[in-house]
Amino acid sequence: MKISNTNSRRAVTLVEIMISFVIFGIVLVIGYTMLNRTFVSLERQRQSLDTLHEARSFLMYAERDLREMTEIVQLDTIFKSSLFDEENALLYKISMIVPKRDGSGFEKVTYTYDGPEKHRDGSQEKIITRQVEGGAKRELITKQMNYLKVWGTDGTIFRNRYPEESMEDYRNYLRPHYYHPSNPAAKGLRDLKNIKGVEIQLSMHEMYDTERKPIKQRNFVTRIYSRVLNAKFE
Repeated sequence: MKISNTNSRRAVTLVEIMISFVIFGIVLVIGYTMLNRTFVSLERQRQSLDTLHEARSFLMYAERDLREMTEIVQLDTIFKSSLFDEENALLYKISMIVPKRDGSGFEKVTYTYDGPEKHRDGSQEKIITRQVEGGAKRELITKQMNYLKVWGTDGTIFRNRYPEESMEDYRNYLRPHYYHPSNPAAKGLRDLKNIKGVEIQLSMHEMYDTERKPIKQRNFVTRIYSRVLNAKFE
């Protein structure tokens, strides 16, 4: 008599199920980590692009106006006793006279800062606006600004510091050429009417962490000389 054996299927054990769940969990964690890093990278790229866009927009308008200006009529910044104080030159308002775009005369253009005192970081945004006299304010910088400093100069093109020159000596060389209502230098620039150029230092927050705290800044520095006021353009 022939006896046939029936094949029995092997059951899955509890240990194998647990191992499967562990492997599945590891795959999920790795996938989430990679996806999260991708989103963080994209967000930082967006923040960087926002910074560049607003900085370029502001500098484009400011450079055009300052190159064409015939007079600065108001420069409202923080004036410290030391020209090189960290808070010196933080901008609140600057007004200048520029030719109208249609060539029919002149108009006053004003750049204004609106935000926390001394440009401190906080919940309130720091905003820079541009306004043509009689017109509406146009917001040029609306977010991510760290600070904006503006110095008036006498139009001098500054030399670089000599290798053997001390920092104090170099500052003494620079001091007379920067506008300050009480410039301590003997022939220091104290009169708004003698301003022939402007130095701008714009600092923007380029990146933030997950708690919206700034972790990286980008600085833009430019010196602009009026074509009308500066002798080298005449």
